[in-house]
Amino acid sequence: MLRSRKAVSPVVGVILMVAATIVIAAIVMGFLGGFKPPQKPLDIELGNAQAYYNDSNWTVTFTIAGSEANVLSKNNIEYTIINSTGVSLTQHVTVDLIDHSILKIVGSNKKDNTSYYYVNDNHPKLRVVIKYKPNGQILFDSVIIAYNATS
Repeated sequence: MLRSRKAVSPVVGVILMVAATIVIAAIVMGFLGGFKPPQKPLDIELGNAQAYYNDSNWTVTFTIAGSEANVLSKNNIEYTIINSTGVSLTQHVTVDLIDHSILKIVGSNKKDNTSYYYVNDNHPKLRVVIKYKPNGQILFDSVIIAYNATS
């Protein structure tokens, strides 16, 4: 009795192609650094956000809560603060972390000793984004209305 061997060759070819694809994918992943497991988000919450301004400075404060709040430091926080006209507030900014319970960001409100103020009665809205640098986790992203501390 003769058996037909027609189907053996295509099956072997498909198996070899799948194996070659897996080997190539493994080599590429090895060069790219492999699979990195997703990082668990930190248990940190920034709340009670407040913003205020006067003629010389603007200030944004947060209370910090969560079981991992102690990992925050001035060096591992990245912030973006933009006023309602789209200007990024980065001039003469200081960041203070008080007892791992209060985050305070203070910046200059005057533009080059002119009468222009970055935050004022006409432009009190601030978009604030606070990010934890090591893993890129966004801790806060919202618009805050700043109030005038002099009135």
